[in-house]
Formats: sequence, C-alpha cells, structure tokens
Amino acid sequence: MKLIYRNQSEAQKLLNCMLLIAFLAIVVAYIMAVMNKNHVAWLPFISELDQYEPEGRVWTFGLTFAGIISIPIWMKLYRKWDKELRASNADKKWLKANMLVFVMAQIATVSLIWCVNLPFNEYPVPHGITAGVYFWLILSVGTLTILIVRKIDNYPKDLIRIRIGMNVAGYACMILMGAFVPEEMIEAINDPDSNWADNHDHAVHGMAALFEWLMVFIAHMSYFYTFNYDLEGETIQ
Repeated sequence: MKLIYRNQSEAQKLLNCMLLIAFLAIVVAYIMAVMNKNHVAWLPFISELDQYEPEGRVWTFGLTFAGIISIPIWMKLYRKWDKELRASNADKKWLKANMLVFVMAQIATVSLIWCVNLPFNEYPVPHGITAGVYFWLILSVGTLTILIVRKIDNYPKDLIRIRIGMNVAGYACMILMGAFVPEEMIEAINDPDSNWADNHDHAVHGMAALFEWLMVFIAHMSYFYTFNYDLEGETIQ
C-alpha cells in the first residue's frame, strides 16, 4: 500500500484538501483557544472550541467547508465501488449495501454541518444529538465499507486489515468517551440554567475529551490511508 501519492488524481487532491481543512480547523482553533486563555490545554472537548471568538469562527467555517467538500468524494466512491462490484459479479445485495453507504454518508455530512453550526454552549442537546448521529453513522459506514470492499476482486488485503483496525479503534474510542463523561457534565446538559460550560475545569473530563480527539484523528487517518487508494486515477465528474 502506498503511503504517499506523488502524482495525485483530481479526486485524491480533493480528498486530501478536505482532510487538511478539517484537521487545521480543529488544531488551529485549539491552539488559538489556549493562547487566548479561553481554554486550558488539558483538555477541552472538540465541541467546546466554538465557544469563544475568533477560534469559534475558524472551527465552524473550517468544518462546515470540509463537510461540503466531502459530498462529491462520497459520490465518487459510490460510483467507483459500484463499478468494481459489478465487474466482480458481486451479489446484488452488495450493490444495495453500497447505495446504503452513500445515503448514510450524506446523512452524516448533513448532521456534521448542523452540529458545528449549533454551538455546544448554546444548544447542548441538539449539538449532542447531531454529533452522536454523525459519529455513529460514520462508524457504521466504516463497518459496511469493510464488507463491501471484501467483495471486490483483488482488493488489497492489507487495506482491508487497516479498515478493520481503524473501525474497531473508532468504536472503542466512542464507548470509552461515553464511559468517562463526568456526572456533572450530564447534569449541566440537562439543566438549561447551568453555567458549567463557563466555570468548569477541563480536567474533570480530560479522559473523555482525549477519546473524542483520538476518535476524530483515527477517522482522519483511516480516510487518508484507504480512500487515497480508492480514488487513485479518479477525476471529479
């Protein structure tokens, strides 16, 4: 498996541009928040980075733009896998599964865009719901994708193993994040008059936040290492 694609196709360039924008939106917002003393370094939830300006604007705009860019990427992946499944004489149920992946990915994208435009400190419940929908759909898409590409003739086995490892790690991070969410945070979300978001110490949810960050960057690495292979030689049309 190639780790670096020197002569990238149009589709690969769009994919890597999307990943870079999303990565920078999170990391730059975090650095700005810490430097501006709006958050302590250890460790805000990613969702908390839009609480103050100007880092909130960077976070919201960057992730919204990355979400929009992902739409044609998922469309190209659907078409590529559909063609390869047909060439491999795969059962029709896998063609339907591929369509389901595309639909789920689009719903996840819409959920992400809504999530990052509903600030956690102002709309904790809808923000949490849309974030949960996004993460669970993306993890489910990852699981279905593993089953689909296994039906494509000559699909690299090492790439399938990477997909499985990343997918399992993503589920583990999601579960551990929920397990480490502190009780006072749950109480604050259920209390609309709570000022916990302004006064809490991030250390109380440091481990939960760590697993959120790990889950997001695992998804980034999975997209980079697997979709770059799938989009090799592909144009955006």
